[in-house]
Amino acid sequence: RCKKLRITAEFFTYVMICLVDERISPKCERRLTLEGFHLIKLPPSPKLPKPLASHPDMLLFHHNGNIIASAEYCERYPWVFSDIREYSGASLTFTSDVFSDKYPRDAIFNALVIENKIFMRENTVSSALRDYAVRRGLETVRTEQGYPACTTLAFGSRAVTADMGMAKILEGRGVSVTSIQNGDISLPPYEYGFIGGASGVYKNKIYFLGDITSHRDYRLIESAVFEAGYTPVSLSDEPLSDLGRIIFVD
Repeated sequence: RCKKLRITAEFFTYVMICLVDERISPKCERRLTLEGFHLIKLPPSPKLPKPLASHPDMLLFHHNGNIIASAEYCERYPWVFSDIREYSGASLTFTSDVFSDKYPRDAIFNALVIENKIFMRENTVSSALRDYAVRRGLETVRTEQGYPACTTLAFGSRAVTADMGMAKILEGRGVSVTSIQNGDISLPPYEYGFIGGASGVYKNKIYFLGDITSHRDYRLIESAVFEAGYTPVSLSDEPLSDLGRIIFVD
């Protein structure tokens, strides 16, 4: 059924959409709406740990208008993918790979693309994602970190992360990295969340799920963002929250 999902693109007017955790705060939701985005809230997968069950970067992989997701998740929530195609015309691929609630098999779609490189824990991500990287000519960079998209905020050829292992790998591949301290990002019941999961990049803006100045290293983050020619946007006056990224699809 999900593999046969087909909607003729010319009948729809595409809009700017963003995929968000259904638990996004009303303040952040309102600000994204005012910025002109149509929000698609992702419901939880019962296969994933509850704190991560609605996180976009756990539920699917997106790159350049191409989305890879689980057929099982699509079968459970077909309206999500009907809306994605209707509003954005994204190309959808579904895989038989199944989530687990145990790390690292909970992160089968968690990969980070920077320019022509894709950073991922190659032995645990979905085979559909590995195949996609080959077809698109992306250079695969192996990581021990199973959550590269969570731990790292990437924009242009730059990145911000508190994960020293990721920082070393990124720098070794020519990425300019700004290292920050762990903490100041909420992800209950865990001690803290990650900067990649608390943000999203659209064109020349970086949107933060909360107030970026609530982070102890916000000056370092803002400096890196401005130096790269991007503009930071705090979506609310709340503390930063890791909700598995904002994934923008247009």
